[in-house]
Amino acid sequence: MKALQIVAPRTARVIDIPVPDVRDNEVLVRVRACVTCPHWDITLWRGVDIFERPGYPHYPIPPGYPGHEMSGEVVKTGPNVRELKAGKRVASLVGAGETNMGFYCEYINRPDDTVVKIPDEVSYEAGASMEMARYVAAYIRVLGDVSGKRAGVTGVGPAGLIAVQMLKALGAKEVVAVDLLEDRLSLARQLGADETVNSAAGQLAELKGRPLNVSIDCSGVSSGLQTALDNTLESVSVFGVPHGTVSYGIRHWGRNLLSRTWPTAQDTGLVMNLWQRGALNTEALVSARLPLERYEEGVQMLMDRKAIKIAFCPHG
Repeated sequence: MKALQIVAPRTARVIDIPVPDVRDNEVLVRVRACVTCPHWDITLWRGVDIFERPGYPHYPIPPGYPGHEMSGEVVKTGPNVRELKAGKRVASLVGAGETNMGFYCEYINRPDDTVVKIPDEVSYEAGASMEMARYVAAYIRVLGDVSGKRAGVTGVGPAGLIAVQMLKALGAKEVVAVDLLEDRLSLARQLGADETVNSAAGQLAELKGRPLNVSIDCSGVSSGLQTALDNTLESVSVFGVPHGTVSYGIRHWGRNLLSRTWPTAQDTGLVMNLWQRGALNTEALVSARLPLERYEEGVQMLMDRKAIKIAFCPHG
């Protein structure tokens, strides 16, 4: 079968490897869509470690990695698998880890409790964002009850656009999206943001007079997290992996800075519920659909900010 492998910074190949077999508690999934996690794909492509660990990344990267947001159909099950049958449409709940095979490939074997059935009305491209969506849900959950509050999202890439929709669906009185790209802010408005703030156009001052009650930072840069921290009265949830230095001083005292949480079945259930209600549009995050052979092109689109997510579809 075909699998993508990044063998060195800015060098990827499509290689041929055996189709994996399944263990007792595993399912074999025919991968229909594996969507990019832009921050991770871009850093590995550039030769940079997303967690800033000395000596990382190690090349060649395991085949299929860093693909970890995947959907497909079950084609084979191990003898101990009871709930999932061949033909079921599923999405991954978690990645396989950075030392194991990733999901940029034609087939992948996964423990049956690490995938979940997706509704028929959700496309494979949209369903592949299940993992990101449930993690965003967890980082919103730690903010507590957001109903009736003025809630902010700094950074409206894929995670931020999901957060905008979730906060609105959970009853936030106002959802404010902050970014420096006007096209991303325009999409945020289409997906439910009540107000947008362009940080590159000198609009941050607008938050001073009307600060946020709660916020989630999805930017992955220190300036985005600083904006959230400086303009939020209660709690800031840190979803994006922050790069750079953030200042926390006396003016921030009493504000909660929340990070490092994990999704639960409750968060998965929220994603399913929102999909079924039509309150979460993850199809809108997919800017292009490409074969594995065009991985470099897709990552370049992400780096040029011409795409939000790319869906790589190994079976066409």
